Amino acid sequence: MKATLHCLIPKLGLDARNVKVIGFDGVGDMENALPRQLRALRASPEKVLILRDNDNGNCAARKSRLMQMAAAAGVAPRTKVRIVCQMLEAWFIGDVDALLASRHFKKSVPRRLERCDPDEQPNPKKELSKLRDDYREITAANAVARHLNPEVNRSASFRNTIRAIRTLAT
Repeated sequence: MKATLHCLIPKLGLDARNVKVIGFDGVGDMENALPRQLRALRASPEKVLILRDNDNGNCAARKSRLMQMAAAAGVAPRTKVRIVCQMLEAWFIGDVDALLASRHFKKSVPRRLERCDPDEQPNPKKELSKLRDDYREITAANAVARHLNPEVNRSASFRNTIRAIRTLAT
C-alpha cells in the first residue's frame, strides 16, 4: 500500500512532502504498532488515513476496531479509515489500462477481469499472480500504481479511498 500511495498522492495534485505514509510489516505489525503511532500524533494537527486490506474478513468489524484505536489515541475526529476490499490488488484489476501500461505482466488480462467488479474478487492477488509467474507485491505496486487513473478505476474501494485522501488534504 505504501508504494501505491507514494505514486497516487502526486497524481492527485497533492504535495507528497505534506503526506507521511507509515508502512507496516503485515497486519500483525500494524495491530501492535498502530496504537503507539496514533498516540504520537495526538498533539499534532496531522490528519490520519488508516488503510487496511479486508482479506475476506468482516469489513465493518475491522473498520470499527481501527476507529476504536483512533478514538483511544485521541485522533478520531481527524481520522478516516478505509478498508480495501478485498485486497490492494483489486485496485489494479479495477484499471486494466494501468495493468497493460505497466508492462509488468507477461500474460494477457482475461476478459472476465476486464469486466468484473474488482472488489468482488475473492483473491485479487491470486488473479494477478496468474499473469506473471514471479509475481511480487511491491514490484507490481511500483509498476502499476503510477499508471492508475483515479477517474476511471472500477473499484469502489479505490474511489472511496481517493475521496478520503482528497477530504483529508483540504
